[in-house]
Amino acid sequence: MTQHGHHRPVLVTSSPAPEVALPGVVPMTLEDFRDALTRIPHSGALVLPDLTVLALALNPEDRAAVEGDAALTALLAAADVPMTDAPGDAAGWQTLALRLLADRLDRVETQASEDRAALAELRATHMQMQTDHSELEAWVWDALAPKYKQVRAWPVGASVLRLEPGAVVRQPLPLPARGFIAADVHIAQSPGAAGRLAIRLERPTGPAFDGTETSVAVPAAAADWLRLTLPRAPGGMPEDAVLRIEWQPEAEGDTALDLSLAPDSPFPDYRARLGAAEQPQPQPLALRVFQTLPHQPAPPVHDPRQPAPADGATRLLCPADLPEPTQLPYARSAAKRALRRYPDFTRVEYWEKEQVFFVHPSAARPVVARVNGVKVDQLRQLRATVQIGRHDTLPIAFALGAAPAGAVGSVEEALAHLGPWVHLLPAEWGEVWCEPPAPLSGEIDLLLATAMPGMPFNRNADALFHGFRLTCGQG
Repeated sequence: MTQHGHHRPVLVTSSPAPEVALPGVVPMTLEDFRDALTRIPHSGALVLPDLTVLALALNPEDRAAVEGDAALTALLAAADVPMTDAPGDAAGWQTLALRLLADRLDRVETQASEDRAALAELRATHMQMQTDHSELEAWVWDALAPKYKQVRAWPVGASVLRLEPGAVVRQPLPLPARGFIAADVHIAQSPGAAGRLAIRLERPTGPAFDGTETSVAVPAAAADWLRLTLPRAPGGMPEDAVLRIEWQPEAEGDTALDLSLAPDSPFPDYRARLGAAEQPQPQPLALRVFQTLPHQPAPPVHDPRQPAPADGATRLLCPADLPEPTQLPYARSAAKRALRRYPDFTRVEYWEKEQVFFVHPSAARPVVARVNGVKVDQLRQLRATVQIGRHDTLPIAFALGAAPAGAVGSVEEALAHLGPWVHLLPAEWGEVWCEPPAPLSGEIDLLLATAMPGMPFNRNADALFHGFRLTCGQG
């Protein structure tokens, strides 16, 4: 068989084999065929080797012997191999071989057609699954994902790095380029003139990463943290990255920009490098680094220190950028203290690791947390993602509201400023919203309310708020 090849069809014959000179067919004696079979131990079943057997054309004695072998008969039936009488002359062998080849071709074409139909159906199913997955991913990303995750922070130290007009500072990042989306730098004092920080994500050696070049406006009175955001998070392999920052003042002159440095770093690889000669500094820049999913675009993010522009765009408001929440009393301080207490456990906190506001509800009365001092211009809609963080608790109701800064001092006063209540089951996610009767401008307070009406207890009630979105002006 080695000289003929294992991939040509085989015609099994009695011994001695006839002289069948037909291209594409390999004659094989019954004795050789039996020797090529594999017998499974214990069961005694036979396994067909890597052969394409057209048929068994045997004389009466060999055919009777095969039919008396139960294991071989079962194998031939399972493999759909026919058995026929051996022809009496060469012409008969040629006719038999041609007929078997034609039958084999018909079966192969039929199977190929069935395979093509199955593959087309599989491809259609796969494409539909991809479409469904992309839609689900987009929905989850838009509705539930935190968008940004702070992964590293270097605090503000005593030293300052002065960036002259056109000067460049390069800061190695403590995370790979894959998924990097934003970094906060700290402006030590106002530059006195407006300008822009041009940023780019570069490799330590080699070309810059594609699509990572942009610029960020710096107001003349800017001082404090400033967020530098890429248009889209890079993908690819998790390569090391360097953040290149260049100061470009709008007006001619010697207006420099002072960036705060972190405390001295014992790791030279993370120290900032200034100028074309890349003069190393003793410290890295004071930095807060944010990460997201690779290839995802950066959503519009609102800086609560500046009014959200009334351009109709919806902007993300990160809990990490907001003040700590405070719990409102149930009545004004003039009321009896007993009326201001809850009979069960309540608490209001910011969970830094999860980047959410936690408002533990009461089974007796609503609990409202107030987040102060968000600047807006014609706020017309406020939304937030809510969830119950545990499955071993009871249903919780959530509501969201907004009021002019300082206008609300108790839960009773806050109830009039809340949007519709949304009821969730344990471990469920949802969305709450508020649309003020008239657009709000200036500083507002966010109101985060929870309740467990009619519940016997409030244990394990992890009621969480995050993913705040502001829409200002005309949509």
